[in-house]
Amino acid sequence: MKPTPTAQDDHAMPRGLLLVAGLILLVQGLSIFAPMAVLGNAIQWPDSLDFPPSKMLPLLREELASVRLGYGLYLGYSLLFLVTGVVTVRLVARPGPLGTMALIAIGAAAVSALARAIGILRWLTGSVSLSEAHAAPGLSAEGRAAIEAMQAALNAWGGAIGESLGVAAFASIWAIATGLLILRNRQWPAWAGLTGVLAGVLVALPALELFGIAPPVSIVLSTTGIQLWFMAMGLLFFRRALRRTA
Repeated sequence: MKPTPTAQDDHAMPRGLLLVAGLILLVQGLSIFAPMAVLGNAIQWPDSLDFPPSKMLPLLREELASVRLGYGLYLGYSLLFLVTGVVTVRLVARPGPLGTMALIAIGAAAVSALARAIGILRWLTGSVSLSEAHAAPGLSAEGRAAIEAMQAALNAWGGAIGESLGVAAFASIWAIATGLLILRNRQWPAWAGLTGVLAGVLVALPALELFGIAPPVSIVLSTTGIQLWFMAMGLLFFRRALRRTA
């Protein structure tokens, strides 16, 4: 009979992979602060997500270079999440072919990264064009109002895809599924799985807005929770790697 995988199975994990995974998770956890700093200083992000178009469009045009830098960094951070999601699942899942829970987690990470990218691109493409059109000389009041209405619709659509689906819904599915994998497979400390599930629940709360319910926490606070979990898991991977011989 084939033995049931236990905590000893971590010896099958290459030390180099543990080190690389630890580095990726630490970068993922820390990299959110770069776009937050750039955009917060330039356009008062995340408060600016709720600014009316009449205020947001001129601000976007005035701070265009910073907006491109900040959202460019945010786009890189969001795409990195797919790598983070896959590597973490591979390390916490049992050796061998991935099971259903692991595949659900990887699929959620892929959808989350794509949805976030779409949400971010609204600020690097359509919103930039609308900000230029909004500042056109001789534009009538009716034309300006029409542009502001388009920006409001674009922001609502992009926000629902990027923040509500990408960050809240699918990132939470990934975190909860990954946390459950840790608890089920018992290769890693139970606290890692429990905090992963908790971080997933916390990051899901802003998605309540899709149903007309005011979330009890802001997206910044909920995102901070999962960032801390990334860093904790990164340090855990480093610790496991350093305990092993090369």
